[in-house]
Amino acid sequence: MVFYFSGSGNSYYAAKLLSEGIDTPLISIADSLKKMEMNFDARQDKVCGFVMPVHFWGVPYIVTEFMKNIQLKTNDDTYVFVVFTCGGDTGQAPKQFEKMLKQLHINLNAVFSIKQIDIFVPIFRVPPKDKRNEEVLKAKIECENILMHINARDNGDFNLNKNKLAYLETKLLYPMYSYYRNTSKFRVSDMCTACKKCEKICPLHVIEIIDNKPVWKKKKCTLCLACLHICPSQAINYGKVLFFFDSKNKGRYRNPYAPKGY
Repeated sequence: MVFYFSGSGNSYYAAKLLSEGIDTPLISIADSLKKMEMNFDARQDKVCGFVMPVHFWGVPYIVTEFMKNIQLKTNDDTYVFVVFTCGGDTGQAPKQFEKMLKQLHINLNAVFSIKQIDIFVPIFRVPPKDKRNEEVLKAKIECENILMHINARDNGDFNLNKNKLAYLETKLLYPMYSYYRNTSKFRVSDMCTACKKCEKICPLHVIEIIDNKPVWKKKKCTLCLACLHICPSQAINYGKVLFFFDSKNKGRYRNPYAPKGY
């Protein structure tokens, strides 16, 4: 089985390719948390994978909550791997996740990463369409390489998106993640059409349409920015904490292979 969390669809795309390549079920972390279906048995599959984005050079909040509650059965020979999708590098996210698995008495066999479009538009601008298409194609090729390692049951660190300063990145920046998860930083313009796409896609169900506009009902979310990127009128923005920290006019992006049912 392959567990995944995805905001823009980048991690979903990778997870779907991998699950199909090893012929194993694809399981949404967000849906599992919503339904509180947390008991899983990977003993028959003999392979268990996790795919997720990197948030602030660490593991996304929603994944940490999932790992606190999951009841996962494996054998000693179950091959366990993790794949991180990132716009830059993975920071210490692999070590963070390995620690979470160890708390479940599960060993991590292999670490992989795939570079994809960086969707954190409060800082980065979405690249032109040709660049986006190129990155999607590269991601598919990377998934094929990862599948070869998985099918061969290769053990080791195959993360190609590492930084020598990974420890400092995560040490300094990951603690800021909690602050930037504050939903007060989202704002909605009059361009909102109350289509409810943001409400439906929010993985933690923080958003509700009230008086024809989205309202963030909780003080914090996982900061996946799925609501911002799926908004057809680009009515949702995030930021203005600093003069350069704002998502306005920086583009929007959803992986072309992301689920369409919103």
